[in-house]
Amino acid sequence: MTRLRLALVALAVLVLGFAGFVWRAGPAPTDEQIVLPAKSPYTRGRFFAFAQPWGGEEVAWTRPWAPRADAMAIHIADFPNKTAVNWRWPPYMASNGPGVWGYDQVGYGNYDGGEPEVHVPPKRVRDLTVLHQTFAWRLSHPLGDGNVLTEFYLRRNPKDVNSKTLEIGLVLHTPTTTRRWIDSSKAVGIWVDGQKRRWKVVLAGGFCMFMPEDGRDVPSGSLDMLPALRWLQAKRLVRGDEWFTGLAIGVEPTRGVGRFYLDRWRPAFN
Repeated sequence: MTRLRLALVALAVLVLGFAGFVWRAGPAPTDEQIVLPAKSPYTRGRFFAFAQPWGGEEVAWTRPWAPRADAMAIHIADFPNKTAVNWRWPPYMASNGPGVWGYDQVGYGNYDGGEPEVHVPPKRVRDLTVLHQTFAWRLSHPLGDGNVLTEFYLRRNPKDVNSKTLEIGLVLHTPTTTRRWIDSSKAVGIWVDGQKRRWKVVLAGGFCMFMPEDGRDVPSGSLDMLPALRWLQAKRLVRGDEWFTGLAIGVEPTRGVGRFYLDRWRPAFN
């Protein structure tokens, strides 16, 4: 009985210690930052920030924790630059298709229904002449992982967020579980960007995903995504009469605890 009590006490100490670690793994803002809880919008200029724990909200036992699991630290003076994201989820992937707990993102324009302070006019895909971004990000995840993803939606109606026809994402950091999901999805082909990087392209329902063929991270640099759209048009996955309303960059937590830092982001479309 004494051994049982000691074992229970040790287990309780372990659980409490881990709980304390998880709690401390939340955002630690500087004097120049504010904390943005999940489901709380923030906008400045043409940019919009939002932490959306949708995967956690789909699971009954994680639903109460979902609003507390993710948070962002917004640098007021330099937003969207110097944005930090913290996530705290179970040490395994969610049970939805891609296995993610949510998407914590900074958007430009009306990416997914969030209207920024300054309106960015939508454009038809066939009329786009610029769709480009430069970026630099870092990831700290010794006890977790997540997809670093930049993405956008195409819509039938620019004013109707529910009129989406296709979600197009480029993965800049790909966990092993995500690579397996991509490998099991319908192959579209290999797209080669202007910097000769080769991207494996797959289709899963209404989602078209681009992943570096070699599986390596793309932590900084530039992406010209207009040729990718034209390539999808040639594949007849995009017609050209859809509307482009905005894009985002951020992290989709897949398990455990971690931090994502968006050091620099400069998108443009026209």
